[in-house]
Order: sequence, then C-alpha cells, then structure tokens
Amino acid sequence: MSASFTAPRRLWWLGAGFVVWCSALVVLYALHAIGCAFAWSSGALRLGLAAVLLAHLIVIGWMWRKQAAVRANPDLGESSIFLHEVVLWTLVAAFVAAVLAFAPSLLLTACV
Repeated sequence: MSASFTAPRRLWWLGAGFVVWCSALVVLYALHAIGCAFAWSSGALRLGLAAVLLAHLIVIGWMWRKQAAVRANPDLGESSIFLHEVVLWTLVAAFVAAVLAFAPSLLLTACV
C-alpha cells in the first residue's frame, strides 16, 4: 500500500481564516473601547470600525483567492484534494462569519 501525505505546512490554512476573524474581533472591540473612552464622534468611530472590518475582510478574501488559485495535487492522493476543499470552505465560512457577526454592530449606537 502506497501512503501519500499532505505537507504539514498546508494544515495551518485550516485555521487561518478564523485567526483573522479573531483578530478582527479583538481590534474592533479595542477600537470601540478606545473611541468611546476618548469621546470620538460617532461618525469617526463608525468610519474607523468599518475600515478595520473591511481590512480584515480583504485579508480573508485574499487568502481565499490565493488558495482557490492553487489546485490540489492529485498525485498526493485523495486526502490532499479533500484538505484543499476543506480549506477553501473554511475560508468562506470565516468570511461569512465576519460579515454576519461584525457588520450589524456598525448599525448600533456607537457609545452608550
């Protein structure tokens, strides 16, 4: 039986999208807290939060585009093809999760 393995460096892509999602969560909350603490105007705070969210969405989109452009090597076996598809769908899930979790917060009252 011939065993073929996927390179371990490809496995980190499984969590890469959600690492960026976590980064967005931390930066958005920090920026919101700083903006409220220093009494920034509501417009400036929303603009800053939107810019941070957009930057994180661009990073996740870039990672998805980069992975979609690379084709799985069928010589490495079915597990390599499966991993490639899972990575693509994980990046899509991270993008959708970021939009659903963070975009509505831009519509709420900035500081109470």
